[in-house]
Amino acid sequence: MFSFWIRARGATNSFVQNKQGDVLLAWENEAYLSIQDYPDDYEIITPSISILAQPSVAIVDKVVDKRGTREAATEYLNYLYSDETQRIEGQNFYRPSNPDILDEFKYTFDLNVNLVTINDFGGWDKAQETHFTDGQTNSI
Repeated sequence: MFSFWIRARGATNSFVQNKQGDVLLAWENEAYLSIQDYPDDYEIITPSISILAQPSVAIVDKVVDKRGTREAATEYLNYLYSDETQRIEGQNFYRPSNPDILDEFKYTFDLNVNLVTINDFGGWDKAQETHFTDGQTNSI
């Protein structure tokens, strides 16, 4: 029986610590953390193409205005994209978005992966029209 796990942290724990499953499809950082913790037990197979998944962050006007936290929220958001934070991200196996800092981690991350975004599929409006409009049966 060949089993797959596809659920972030819980899947990684089940796979790596409990030895459940044959293949783990994981976030990049989860895979690198597993190798760090169990260097002789696993290997990472990197696909030639993958989806660039970057969590969104935003300042929510109604919230910061109501709480009076706009300045702190803005500073925090700016810090997330600072060179210092980008390096901390890279050290913790999160792919830096700054290309120059990402290059500092070229021995950690496979820089030859073709990372696609929604723009490669015509943008959100096109994807919505093609795949999510009522009655659509198209697939990617």
